Amino acid sequence: PIAVNVKQWYQRRVRGPKVQKVVTFLFSSHSSAPQSTLAMVIAETILPPRFLSLITQIIITMNLFWFQEQTVRASLPLGGSTAETQSAKETEVLVVLSLGISINILELISLFVGYTIFSHGTGMFSTACHVAGSITLAFVLLESLSVTTLWYSFALTCVLPGLVELTTVIVIARIQGGR
Repeated sequence: PIAVNVKQWYQRRVRGPKVQKVVTFLFSSHSSAPQSTLAMVIAETILPPRFLSLITQIIITMNLFWFQEQTVRASLPLGGSTAETQSAKETEVLVVLSLGISINILELISLFVGYTIFSHGTGMFSTACHVAGSITLAFVLLESLSVTTLWYSFALTCVLPGLVELTTVIVIARIQGGR
């Protein structure tokens, strides 16, 4: 009953041929199951791992804040460093961790608002990126890797899914607003 109500709500809210095609695509299936039920099953299957992987990455990033001295020491040159170099590395670690948490929290808010719950491709991509990000950040935390590894992890596992999420939200908002 809830799945049918969601589909009816979408059909009432959105009008126009382009929007109807998108709604039909969201709820389409190639199986004999009712279309709206299949969409709800897929959404219920993707949503918990997506939420857990996002929360895991946020928690590991927060732990890196507590142990950022190890990352700073791993990033310093072997021959010794000046106070200026150490301060620059501390700032760099602080910036990358702050940006990572900010983007992940924005993605979490977007998930709670519900714009991308029925976007299965976005959900799978986000889950894969955040699982990879959690594994990478765990290695940074346990092995005291350099800040360069943090930047690569940030770019591939925070910025990329954040941009996909933002694009999906913009597309859905334009579809709903263009009725």
